[in-house]
This record gives sequence, C-alpha cells and structure tokens, in this order.
Amino acid sequence: MNEDIKELVKEMTIEEKTGLIHGAGLFRNSGVPRLNIPPVIMSDGPLGVRFDFKDNEWLRINEEKCTVSWMISGTALASTWNEELAEKVGDTLGMEARGRGKDIILAPGINIHRTPLCGRNFEYMSEDPYLCGKLVARQIKGIQKNDVAACVKHFALNNQETNRMEVNVEVDERTLFELYLPAFQAATTHGGSYSIMCSYNRFRSDYVSDNSYLLTDILRKKWGFDGVVISDWGAVHSTKKSYEAGVDLEMSVTYDFDNYFFANPLINAINNNEIDTDILDEKCERILTLLERIKKIGKNTAKRSRGAYNLNSSHNTLLCAAREAVVLLKNDDKTLPIDISKARSIAVIGDAATRKLSLGGGSSEIDALFEITPLMGISMLAGGLTEVRYAPGYYVDNEENTSGDVNWQAESLDSTSAAYDNRSSENAIKQHELLNEAVQLAKECDIVIYVGGLNRSHDTEGFDRTSYELPYNQDVLINELLKVKPDMIISINSGSAINLSSFADSAKAILWNSMNGMMGGLALAEVIFGKTNPSGKLPVSFPSQYSDSPAVNMDGNYSEGIYVGYRYYESKGVRPLYSFGHGLSYTEFSYSDITACAIENESAENTCILYNISCIIKNTGKVSGKETVQLYISPECPAIDRPRLELKGFKKIHLEPEQEEKVTFELAPASFAYYDTESGCYRADKGNYTINIGSACDDIKCKINVHLNKDYTGITSLID
Repeated sequence: MNEDIKELVKEMTIEEKTGLIHGAGLFRNSGVPRLNIPPVIMSDGPLGVRFDFKDNEWLRINEEKCTVSWMISGTALASTWNEELAEKVGDTLGMEARGRGKDIILAPGINIHRTPLCGRNFEYMSEDPYLCGKLVARQIKGIQKNDVAACVKHFALNNQETNRMEVNVEVDERTLFELYLPAFQAATTHGGSYSIMCSYNRFRSDYVSDNSYLLTDILRKKWGFDGVVISDWGAVHSTKKSYEAGVDLEMSVTYDFDNYFFANPLINAINNNEIDTDILDEKCERILTLLERIKKIGKNTAKRSRGAYNLNSSHNTLLCAAREAVVLLKNDDKTLPIDISKARSIAVIGDAATRKLSLGGGSSEIDALFEITPLMGISMLAGGLTEVRYAPGYYVDNEENTSGDVNWQAESLDSTSAAYDNRSSENAIKQHELLNEAVQLAKECDIVIYVGGLNRSHDTEGFDRTSYELPYNQDVLINELLKVKPDMIISINSGSAINLSSFADSAKAILWNSMNGMMGGLALAEVIFGKTNPSGKLPVSFPSQYSDSPAVNMDGNYSEGIYVGYRYYESKGVRPLYSFGHGLSYTEFSYSDITACAIENESAENTCILYNISCIIKNTGKVSGKETVQLYISPECPAIDRPRLELKGFKKIHLEPEQEEKVTFELAPASFAYYDTESGCYRADKGNYTINIGSACDDIKCKINVHLNKDYTGITSLID
C-alpha cells in the first residue's frame, strides 16, 4: 500500500471516510473535497457506456452527449473464441468509458450460463469457466489500459434473475471451485481487475454482501485480491455484517444517501464502539488505491488517458467482432453463401429484422450512435439490382420490458416474476394476417431470409424467460415458410440457447447471433452474401428440449453439481441439438499429425509445463477462413467422478486455401486438475489422460494419450 495513501486516510474525519464508502449519488461516492480527493464516477457498461442520470433521481440527463458505440454482448464475444479480439473490444469499451468521464465501468459480466432461461445470459459469456476466464482476463486488460477500472460481476452464483434478491444458492464446494469461481479468479489474478461487484443473491443462507467466506476468505485471502468490492445496487442488507464481510463501497437505487447502511448507521456504530475502525481505513485505502491506479489522484494525473467515443476505429473493431460472433449452425447443400448475382428479389421476414435492441436490457441499455439492423445490413449489401422486401411475419404487442422507464431500476429489485411472453395472449387475428402476408411474400421472391429470435422482453435484467421456445409462435411461422421455400435461410438472435428443434431437421441453413452490437446487421449480411466466412463457435450447448438441460430448477439448489452444459451432455450420453464449440465454415479444415512432447521443467511443480501438444491444421477448401482449434482433456481412470471432457485450451487461426499451420498447446498441471475438497486446492492425479483436439466437443478430429507419473497437489488456479 502506498504510504502517501495511508497518510491521506489518517487526515480524514470519520464522516469523510464513510463518505468514501457509500453512494452519495446514484453512480458516485462523495469524495473528500477538503483533501482534493474527487468522487469515484461509475457507469453501467456490459454492452456500452450507459446514459447519464441525475445525481439523485432516475431521470436521464446529458442526452445530447450520451450516444455511444453499442458493444457486442458477452455471449457474442464468447462466440468469437478470440482472446486478442476480446482485448480489443475491452479497449474500445474502456476508451469510451474514459471519454465519457467515467472512473469505473461496471463490466464485464461472467456468470456461468447454468440454465438457458436466465434473462441476463446475454451479458455473460458461456457455460464453460475456462472459456470465460481466458476471454475476460484479456477483456479487462483492454478496459484498464485506458485508465478506467473494470468491475467484474456478479460475484458470485448470480445465475438467475427471477427472485435474484432472495434466492439462496446451495452448491457443493467442488462445484463452486470448478465451475462458478474460476472465471472470477482469472479476472482478478490474470486480468488484474481493479474492482469486483458482489451479487444480490444469498449463498448458504447469507446474502453475498454479508458472506465473509466469499468476499474475504476466498477473494482476498485465497486469491490475493487487493481491489475494491462494490455492492450491486441495493445488495447490502446490514451495516456491521457487510462491513466486516468485505464490502468496500455500498451502492443502491434509493436517494436517501445519508441512510445507506455505510452512512449514518455506520457512523452511529463507530460512535458506539461496535465496529473496528481499522477496517474502515482499509476500505478507504483500497478506494484511494483504485483512484491512483487509474491516475485520478497521485503523481501521474497528468498522464491519464483522455479517452474518446464513437471513433471510426471503434466501429471497425466492433465490426470485426460481430463478424467473428456469427455462428453457422447448419448449411446443407451449401445453401450459404447466397450468390447475389442470381437473386432478383429477397424477402426478409421477421420482426427481429427491424427491431433495435440497444435501448433495453436494464443495466445494458444504451443510446447507440447507430444500430444496423439485419434488414438494413441486407439492403446495404444487396445492391440496386436486387429488390429487398420485408414482412414482419409475427405480431409483437406493446407489452414489452420497461427497462427504459424512469422507475425501472428501483422497481426491478422487487421483481420476482419472469419475462413476459405473449404466446398465449397475442392477437390471434393479427398474427394470422401477418403469417399469411409473410408466406405470400416468400412465394413471390427468389430468396427468403428469416430473422427472428428474442427481444428485450426476454434478454433483460430483472427477469427470466418462462419458456425455452421461440416466442410469438415463430416456430409455426418458420415451418409454414419452409413449406414454400425449403432453402430459406434462418437467422436466430438470442442471448442464450433456445429451442430450434421444430425446424432444425427440415431447414437447410441456420445462423445464430447473440446481440452482435451496432454493426451486427452488417456482419450478418456479410456472412449471408459470402463477404465474410463465418468462424463463430457456440459458447453454450443447445439442448433439443428444456427438459434435457441438467439444470432445470431455479430454486437455488444446484443439485446437478459439476455437470452443467457439455460436461453433462458428453458424460451422460444426452445428445444436444447443437453442441458446445459447434460452428461451421464455408471452407473445410483437416487435422493431422498430433504429437505430445513431455517437457523437462525445473520451475515450481504446480506451475511447470508438462506437455506440449501439437497438431497440423490445414485449410483444404477453396476460400480463406478461421478455425478455432479446441483441446479437451479426458481422464481415463479417474479416482473420483469427473466429466468425460473438459475444455483446457483453444486457439483461433486464419488459413488461406491449402495453407497449413502447426498449432501447439502447453499443458500445465492445472490442465489436468480438479478441486480437492480435503486440501482446499486443485490437484492433478497421476495416471493416463486422453488429449482430444477438434472443432467442437462432439467433433474430435485427433487424439493422443499422455501419462502423469505423479500427483500434483497445491495447485492454486484452474486456469493457467
């Protein structure tokens, strides 16, 4: 700790210290004007820097300067499987946050996709902690190079929105450390996040804000986190318990700032000698250290980044990200890409083709400078020789998520309901008319592109979906359209897995997008017309039906344990519709010559490199493309119950036709490890392991066996 900071804290009064550790505005603390300590200015930001609110009221201000770039969603970023791109997207977000005068951007979100129905999955990344951890570490580095702090969220076990304020999560220790914590550890240790947000939910009966096991024993003592723990807005429920558990900065949605638990109630507790004031000093020191790290105080203030937003370079980055986030699920008979020269007319069908999604989603809502919808993108690239016609196809009534309403933020904390789905209450007459209109248009056009999926009633903070099905009877419409256009292209947008089973067999071409940002419509059109070769891979499994999901309950009982997502499907023999890591290309890749080279390494045994695994990847097709090479480990005779496959490496490469590249993975003890509850660390058991390399968890191209000749214990992290 900087001694100057310690001395600065000693000069503060109790009132000034408490002013540092609670909200004095909806998105700031008070600072200490007497000592030239400025307030910490925060903003929501998973998908871009949110618009500004009045200091003490949920009313928008500064609207003329709050239009920013709309980032791709967390799930979309994970669909790229590209660490370098994750850092570039982070850099863009950090630069825009700094350009808007923010000190902390409340992002990224990395909670595991435990169930497809979680309304907030779109903010998060994946069902797999390794993929999350590798990407979030790079994203945070990108954010913080702009002298703005990332605040990774929501720590921890915030895997649903329904009853999020009260749900009590019960999960065994091994599952906790193998699935739900590794990405957060990577965010703090590898990413170096300056702050972290504690979640609303309870864990083993205690609110997370009161949970010293999570906030102190694990976060600070086990991982060595020295940053600031910020509460989610309204997540603190006590003064003494949260204060001692590890919360540094209490934020909320109400305007009575003096009555926050860390405000007057804390001062009263101090005056009554009920709490340790040394803890208060430590909290203030951590907040001041954050300010110093982002160059808002200290000797380097003149060097602080100025930032900027809405630059062309930012939009180019987001276009690159959107391109790589498009996942080609199916492409029978090489239906895609479309040869536009042979299309005199294109029918674009689906309400989602014209629906803008940036202004919605709760904390993810932003004012986008622009948003290219799929219809706009298709029209932009189709050219003047092809007629593009549109029909909505299905009816969406006006009862949508009200996240843009003035009182939404506060009211959301009282919500225990699920996302509205008007399948049962839709206007049947209107729906029938729109369906017939769409079918007639499909008959009249050479090419039909269907664009559907979810909207902001379903992908949103504060609500979970009630159904795994496509809303608004879209499955009925799609199947009617396929009757007249069997080669119809289907593009589905959703923040998580959704049921595509009703048309997956009959459709020839299916694309999936997960809120691909302001350039998403253009990127989709580029893929459809062959200007971009798709390279996205699924970061989640798509079960054929919701009952196939291992986690169907939302009562806080994580009884499925470690068997979430592909770990369940691959281990239990349940076939999903589309598997984790799946994603097609317009070219083909061959895998060959897998080798395993044991490494003699004198470094600490729990961090040494044990094996270099290599294989040759070749583009055997006729167009250039990108391939994500995935490595999964299988223990052959595990001493304890373990999943059949676990992702332990991935690399994305670009190859021209006939070009080949040797891809090498370094495997350390952590690559073979599981959590040992007796020692409280990870361990890798001696024995035989199969190394599987392929293009998806269910598409393994080559294998090789390796042997660990001893046990490795005391491993501190599952993600190297």
